[in-house]
Amino acid sequence: MLPSLAHAREWTAAGVDVTLIDPQRWLYYSGMVPEHLGGVYAVNDIRIDLRQWAREGGVTFVQAAATAIDPDERVVSTADGGTHPFDVLAVDVGGINPAVPRAAVGTKPISRIRALAPILERVLDDPTGTLDLAVVGGGAAGTEVALNVTGRFVGAGRGADLDLTIIEQDAQILPGFPDGMKRHAARLLRERGATIQTGTTVDSVDSAGEGGARVETAFDHGGSVTLRPDVVLWATGAVGPSLLRESGLSTDERGFLHVDRTLRTLTHPRIFAAGDCATILDLDLDKVGVHAVKQGPLLRHNLNRSLQGGTGPATPAPKTALRSFRPYPVAPLLLSTGAPQALWTAGPLWAAHPWLLRLKHWIDRRWIRDYAPGAWGQVGWRTFLGAEAASSGSAVTRPRGRLPKKDRDVRRSP
Repeated sequence: MLPSLAHAREWTAAGVDVTLIDPQRWLYYSGMVPEHLGGVYAVNDIRIDLRQWAREGGVTFVQAAATAIDPDERVVSTADGGTHPFDVLAVDVGGINPAVPRAAVGTKPISRIRALAPILERVLDDPTGTLDLAVVGGGAAGTEVALNVTGRFVGAGRGADLDLTIIEQDAQILPGFPDGMKRHAARLLRERGATIQTGTTVDSVDSAGEGGARVETAFDHGGSVTLRPDVVLWATGAVGPSLLRESGLSTDERGFLHVDRTLRTLTHPRIFAAGDCATILDLDLDKVGVHAVKQGPLLRHNLNRSLQGGTGPATPAPKTALRSFRPYPVAPLLLSTGAPQALWTAGPLWAAHPWLLRLKHWIDRRWIRDYAPGAWGQVGWRTFLGAEAASSGSAVTRPRGRLPKKDRDVRRSP
């Protein structure tokens, strides 16, 4: 969506009324959020001011959540009671964590995870502070956050003040990734004192009367254990928001909009969807950022052709005028580790190296520079190639005489 917003002035100058609907003024870049929690980036480094971009593009910015889409009447309703008619609609609302307990901090939409940042800062600012953190979900998101948070505490000489547990249903963290990559990430976490509780299901998460939470877990082969963390991070994947399920448009089993390769919905040729909220019908794509970023310029082009085709409902652009999405043959993924190295994977291949962190920082910083020039517009190329990390080194060390609280995977009943 950002390439479309960045070029909106071309449409508004031609007399097109453009409206941006979003509940948040700030858009947080998901690729940099784990390192924000790791202390590498300040908040201004990782966010984009949607209100400013809208103002510069002559766009009407409605800061409210979209609550309903009526594809036949061509109207979007918002939580503030507004109704917003459209001739062409682009949907890029991402996904949400399913069934987030009230006592947990969600990771999707990405703005929610920001609630964890002041908690980390408060503990680290207090020489006597401690934190017990439970991460529910050991996929890419949960693991990368855990790596950066543990790296931050260890880098500050406070490793013994963090008690972090990852709870994952699968037999290993990072399910679906190469085995060597799983073992490498698990070793880094265990060296920093984290517990990896695999083969485990969370039955309930409730607020504890004295603060914090009560987490009831069950092992897949029998037995259970109760955890009492200060904070629970809910990183359990994503489903489509109810807004999409209730629209009457075709969705997949997880509630994401079905689109064709032009990113156009199947039944309403003036409604487009991109990013995590869209499922391209004949492609089996993971919900990863590289696909969403690649869809951005394509969405802008096809919206432009649709607007050129006329703004009436009876004149959608012909499919031949639109471009089709061509995904990467194998989608690459880079994960920061809280140390001066990153994990890279593409299909069955994986690697860990400091230069991979430099590559990740170059990609992330180069991308966000176009949308957050106040933070990144004047930096030099050396900054783009930095390998800053939460931890001061790739080999984690602890002060002598202080043993880690937990140093092994938990795969058995207590």
